[in-house]
Amino acid sequence: MSERALQEIFQSQYDELLSSPQPLKNLKAIDAISQCRTKAMGSSFFQCASRHKPIELNHSCRHRSCFLCAQKKRVEWIENQKHRLFPCAHFHVIFTLPHEYLSLWRYNERFFADLLFSASRDTLMLMEDSKYHGVTPGIMTALHTWGRQMNLHPHVHCLVSAGGLKGSDQWKEVEQFLLPIKVVKSRYRAVVQKRIMQAIESGELICPPDQSWQKIRQHWSALWKKEWSVRIEKRYEHGKGVMLYLSRYLKGGPMNPKQILFRNDHEIRFRYLDHRDKRKKDLRLPLDEFARRLLEHVPQVGLHTFRYYGLYAPATKRRRLQAYRCLSGVPQKRYSPLNTDVVFSCSICGAPAKRTHSLWKSQVSKAISINKNVTPTLGAGVVQQDDEDIPVGASVPNTS
Repeated sequence: MSERALQEIFQSQYDELLSSPQPLKNLKAIDAISQCRTKAMGSSFFQCASRHKPIELNHSCRHRSCFLCAQKKRVEWIENQKHRLFPCAHFHVIFTLPHEYLSLWRYNERFFADLLFSASRDTLMLMEDSKYHGVTPGIMTALHTWGRQMNLHPHVHCLVSAGGLKGSDQWKEVEQFLLPIKVVKSRYRAVVQKRIMQAIESGELICPPDQSWQKIRQHWSALWKKEWSVRIEKRYEHGKGVMLYLSRYLKGGPMNPKQILFRNDHEIRFRYLDHRDKRKKDLRLPLDEFARRLLEHVPQVGLHTFRYYGLYAPATKRRRLQAYRCLSGVPQKRYSPLNTDVVFSCSICGAPAKRTHSLWKSQVSKAISINKNVTPTLGAGVVQQDDEDIPVGASVPNTS
């Protein structure tokens, strides 16, 4: 399927989606993805010094759930992480939220996302305990909210260095076993359960309409007796493979258009890998259900879905550099951001084409318009002459 397949689905379902009850984050996603790289988002014009035919480039929406905008951000993130990762083995750990809490998740998404991150961090930092390894590891975490069928399945992937700093200047390697799995599951369950009960008693959580606090407390009590899902994968000799896996879900949402096998006005069929038997299977869904599942995984505005702890945390830069010296014997190289700028050439003479002006998306108000009766027009937008260095796709105030 075309890389625009997901955008075409949102365009075909645009009126139906906006007429149904949607949270603001979904309305922004629908609006942005539907109009990405179309004239509705505005355009920038590039022309050579000889003033041959100008090149028109439609602006991107830059929404983090937009597949069209995701690739550049993935490349930049991967290059950045290559300079962050230690040259040592790593473990891959997955912490899953019990499905008994899915109803609560839908009405308290930010709370549970923060809880998953903090609970996984507190559990993995058991490595600092002298009973286990007595070291401070590097931890990189990523929140995923979907399963292979795009159903709601919140879990956190963690990339953990197989070792860490002991004291201030000694690197200690962790061999084949990260932590005892029973201890990890018990600690993770205790941290999550304690925090949820505190939130219930303080009135911090919203109760779903189809639930009652009594029923939620019953689930909470029953989950103490249940074995929670935590997986510690075998040790990887380097962490780049897991890092590349995580990068697939950094931006762009849960679905790659290449997975889509068939689509018409009513239904869609896509292929996925069943992790239970490692076989590829096909799933057929009504188009509106497919769009609903996609939108269920749009993250809350301002929610960080990638976080770093231990020696990978931004605040521990000095200790991270010391760990790198202990491992490699040389200082870590200074990171230079990857240059991903695109240079356009004139199709007639081949000379470099410089941006001459831009037409920006018309804004009805300071917020993104979600009124389906308002059609963005280029005529009402801003014409920005190239007298200052403003990135393509950036927003400027309407001064007309």
